[in-house]
Amino acid sequence: MYRSLKIVCAALAILLLAGCVPHTELNEKAIVLAIGIDYEDGLFKACFQYYNPSGAGGATLVDNSQPNVLTAKGEGENVYGALEDASFRCGKELMLGVTQIIIIGEEAANHSVEQVMNFSKSYFQSHPDMMIAVSEGKACDLMQVKFNEGIVSTQKIKFMMQNAEKSGIAALPSALDLFRSLESEQRSICLPRLRLIEPSEDDDEKSDASEDGKNIEICGGVLIYDGKAAANTDIEVMSGLEMLCCKTQTGTVTVDYNDEKLSIGLVDIHTELFPSYEDGVLTFEVKVKSKGRYLIEPHNGYAEEDNKEMGRLCGEQIIARMTGAIEETVLKYGADPFQLEKIIRHYDNKLWNEIKDNYTEELKNCRFDFETDIEIDKLILAK
Repeated sequence: MYRSLKIVCAALAILLLAGCVPHTELNEKAIVLAIGIDYEDGLFKACFQYYNPSGAGGATLVDNSQPNVLTAKGEGENVYGALEDASFRCGKELMLGVTQIIIIGEEAANHSVEQVMNFSKSYFQSHPDMMIAVSEGKACDLMQVKFNEGIVSTQKIKFMMQNAEKSGIAALPSALDLFRSLESEQRSICLPRLRLIEPSEDDDEKSDASEDGKNIEICGGVLIYDGKAAANTDIEVMSGLEMLCCKTQTGTVTVDYNDEKLSIGLVDIHTELFPSYEDGVLTFEVKVKSKGRYLIEPHNGYAEEDNKEMGRLCGEQIIARMTGAIEETVLKYGADPFQLEKIIRHYDNKLWNEIKDNYTEELKNCRFDFETDIEIDKLILAK
């Protein structure tokens, strides 16, 4: 009898607890896919794209009768407040667990990237793999673009940025990379820069664009120094940055050889940096190894003995690209987007302790010695 009473009491307890478990229906949540953050008149303004459950379930992956993403806007004295305001306006609870991209507006980046990213510390769901970029003009303008391509609109931007990284065009820092850089001595990093392309009157091609003909492109990068935007960089600088940081294993260079321009595809790129202090100058020995392949057959023919010279020319192009990136960031501003501090600490912590108090000036006057080993293989496509 006593055992039966215990079983009944346990069952009642389970039933009572089941009724107290809080839950939220999916359509009550704003599943945020991308966030744009601007700064204007002393206020932060946030605009986010979120998944629209009623936009799925049609005959295809996307039901064209309903938009697959919706947008919400808000403003506040900080980004957390702006997002909460947007959540209040759209009447849904924010869910940032699947957020893929954060785009920081030009003025917000000029004000403080660090203040922009502080909101992620309040939302524990935020994950460190989110892509980070800066926009020309307002980020919220980019959030309004609804692409036709992809299951959700954000996928178009995500795939574009990932492809740029794989092609060696632009470095693609994650939120974790940005947080780490903001904890470094120079608080610097290079973020990709996005540009909104308005449709022209003569352009009838909209298959790869959005519902209203607008598009987005990567047009370079933004150097973040001391936690805020310091300068814009071009694609060449971003490519040199990516190679020097060993962020990519592939890339393309064009060389002049036998009166024609030849494109060489680089694969298995590997870069190593070794710091030292020589004659009062901070010096980095840079060693780059890679394999290279002709992307097209040369008009003047192809011979095995050309490989060594082609490897040398490819090395010169890589060095020129890296040197340009160094000149426009390290030597010009004393910035450290390559995380040279981490390399110095790793190889010679005693050296770091000796130069850290004057690190900015050390960077502005540092030297890089390059050594390349490019092994040309064969044609990618056989005859």
